[in-house]
Amino acid sequence: MAKRDEVFPSKYLTASDLNGKPVTVTIESATLETLTTLEGKAQTKTIVGFRGARKTLPLNATNWDAVAAATGEDDTDRWPGHSIELYPTTTTMQGKSVPCIRIRPPAQRELPKAAPKQSVADMEDEVPF
Repeated sequence: MAKRDEVFPSKYLTASDLNGKPVTVTIESATLETLTTLEGKAQTKTIVGFRGARKTLPLNATNWDAVAAATGEDDTDRWPGHSIELYPTTTTMQGKSVPCIRIRPPAQRELPKAAPKQSVADMEDEVPF
């Protein structure tokens, strides 16, 4: 049996492409393209491309604002080189819950743990001062 995404592949990134996990990506480009909405109307969108990725991501207003917040830049010309985290979630569209991609700053890597403090008994005969 084939999955829907296999039968109808998308040139754009979809929530299913994330395989249920957040993914950190580096923005390579942010261009404007005219796309057709579900209602058949032309709409200009920012399309974000990522380093090493085949698919791009058209941004809605929510995700555009999220990229601007994550990069600290409201000018798309300054987005390339910044890393963001894409994560799958759901949203309500036309009264139905549908999968979507949302954007946030990359998760902070775990900080190295400090070496455990030695007790006086562990120092053997060393004087700590």
